[in-house]
Amino acid sequence: MKHSRRWALVASVAALVVMFVLAGRPAMLTSLERALGSWLPSSIASRLMRLVHAFAEGLAIVRQPVRLAVALLLSVPLWLSIALGIWAVSRAFHIDLPFMGSFLIMALLVVGVAVPTPGAVGGFHYFYRLGAVAFYGAPNDRAVGAAIVLHAVSFLPVALAGLIFLAQDGLSLASVGRLARARRAEEPT
Repeated sequence: MKHSRRWALVASVAALVVMFVLAGRPAMLTSLERALGSWLPSSIASRLMRLVHAFAEGLAIVRQPVRLAVALLLSVPLWLSIALGIWAVSRAFHIDLPFMGSFLIMALLVVGVAVPTPGAVGGFHYFYRLGAVAFYGAPNDRAVGAAIVLHAVSFLPVALAGLIFLAQDGLSLASVGRLARARRAEEPT
């Protein structure tokens, strides 16, 4: 077990170093792109490079330490509020989840919402149930109920706020759909 923790630490530090190097030296992406283009099929290389460029653009904040510090400062209350919601709903269903355990559930929920389903229905619920049952011994029926309520508590206020903001801007869901389709039609394949 100790060896796997050490390897996980080494891999995490190595990944962080690679991310910081990529963020600090965007020109390296160009040479990486040329290298990939020389031995990968062009369609795969172009898709992979779009992904790498998007990732590197996301890391651009690393080159601006003040903005990075502000982003970190603003993210702490956000993550704490998400953890508090997970903990409160779990406690409401009499699931013995310590507050720090809500961060483990949160990590599982990230995987769950990555499952491509409309509104994260299914993946969110499965991974909450999995974490609550496997790690905290919750009965399956309580875990399923808590997952449904947690999803509603997490999703409905955000969806309602989004609809309000759309209406304030004079947009509807149909017009947003048309804008998205038009945007996709403009993107190169």
